Amino acid sequence: MTVMNRRDFLYGMSGALVGGARALPVEGAVTERPDARDSFMISNVSVFDSARGVLVPDQTVVIQDDVIAAVGTGVRDDSFDVTRIDGRGKYLLPGLIDAHVHLSHILYQSHMTGDEILPFFLAHGVTSVRSTGDNVPAQRLVQRHAERTPHTSPRVFMASFLIGGSPAHHPDVGWSLDKPEDVPEFVAHMAAWGVTTLKLYINVAPEVGRRVIEEGHRHGLMVAGHLTSYHPSDAIRDGIDSLEHIYTVADFIRRDPDDRHSVDLRSDAAKRLIDQIAESQVFVDPTLMVFWGTLFFVDDPQVIEHADNASMPRRLLDFWHLDNPRRLDSFSSGPIAVRRGTFQTYMELVGLLHRAGARVLVGTDAPEPQVPPGSSLHHEMEFLVQSGMSPAEVLSAATLVNARVLKADDRIGSVTPGKKADLVLLDANPLTDIRNTRRISHVFKDGAALLPAEILTAAPR
Repeated sequence: MTVMNRRDFLYGMSGALVGGARALPVEGAVTERPDARDSFMISNVSVFDSARGVLVPDQTVVIQDDVIAAVGTGVRDDSFDVTRIDGRGKYLLPGLIDAHVHLSHILYQSHMTGDEILPFFLAHGVTSVRSTGDNVPAQRLVQRHAERTPHTSPRVFMASFLIGGSPAHHPDVGWSLDKPEDVPEFVAHMAAWGVTTLKLYINVAPEVGRRVIEEGHRHGLMVAGHLTSYHPSDAIRDGIDSLEHIYTVADFIRRDPDDRHSVDLRSDAAKRLIDQIAESQVFVDPTLMVFWGTLFFVDDPQVIEHADNASMPRRLLDFWHLDNPRRLDSFSSGPIAVRRGTFQTYMELVGLLHRAGARVLVGTDAPEPQVPPGSSLHHEMEFLVQSGMSPAEVLSAATLVNARVLKADDRIGSVTPGKKADLVLLDANPLTDIRNTRRISHVFKDGAALLPAEILTAAPR
């Protein structure tokens, strides 16, 4: 009997896809509710224009099948055979996008699969997610599930394994590339699997990272980086598309290289790096939630007992509680007052980057401990407002800007005729208080108007 290792399996399956054997279904081929498609007209609603960052009042929005058919003030009520929704006093946003999640890592350790957390995203208005480093075949299974169950799942955009050197930092989701000459074959197989992002990770060698960027762009893929050994200045010069986690910037502007809490935002090095990020227009994904929930404050009852965590499945909560003590030996070591100061410094850095003109993404790292899928995106948006971004700027980032990093802004990210009807209807104005994004009346996804409670009936407990 021939034993096939992971590399052979992965490459063999991707080769089959490249060769045209479509063993996997295309998006939208199957739905769990084929009779649920309808047409809707939402009248007298304030629509968030994600390109301009303003609310446009008294709009009529028509949804036919899964597409926005019309938006404006001159839409006649009798022009369409539709279900009418009175949007008076309500606010319509493009569906929210989480630019940084994991659909196998963490879940594997908590004995869960990615499909089990998808309803939590959609119920909180997150209609698309970008996986940023996972086991690729496992991601594809989750993506297939999402395609088959569009009324309980967000759209799933896949990333590669975490690309680093030997040994792999996370063996369950990592892939070791030690030689630049091995990169082209790997990237070709990732493209065949349908990933949209290549993820460079902690111990990637700069010469390998440079080749991944080159090959990724040749295949039309985005390249993201969670970098420690590959200096972000070098990665930016090499053409990287996004920097994941604010500490991949902060760690390179410390007064003391051995002290994580010695970030110096007033140094010449900080100014040079901030200016370089802004001028290059590389995306920055702060993921402040992962520092708040997972890394800095796992011994803080305010964090581990936060109300957002209460609805999470028992298996996930159990793993979080088991994993939290391990975190105290790394990021969470030291006095909590010092950690709080560092977290404030991270938020200040986000504000400096934004004011310099950097393109800020909105991502969470869910479902890391105390980073619950779905609700954590709202918490992240609150942190970004505290960092100095306006609610309108944050909402534009969480919709249109996030769609651009997915190279999907022709399909999602704005309330525009011809785009997918991925929408969130709110009961309160999010521009006066970003916390109002939590006040969801309906989520629109693939031709259905869904209630959050209805979506969550598919979630495990």
